[in-house]
Amino acid sequence: MEERSQGATEYLLMLGIVLTLVASIVASIAITSQTLGSSVSGQIDNIMDNFIIPGLTGMLL
Repeated sequence: MEERSQGATEYLLMLGIVLTLVASIVASIAITSQTLGSSVSGQIDNIMDNFIIPGLTGMLL
């Protein structure tokens, strides 16, 4: 009976480790995508502020 309980404990321990690894990978992907999204958003805002909007106001005047 002790061998079965030890096997179940080892299985649950390995399952916990795998779930922890998967959670850390998902968290790192989420953080990376947020960082990239804000960087791209900043570049788009920069282009609009420096090139597109001044060009449009020059055309209207």
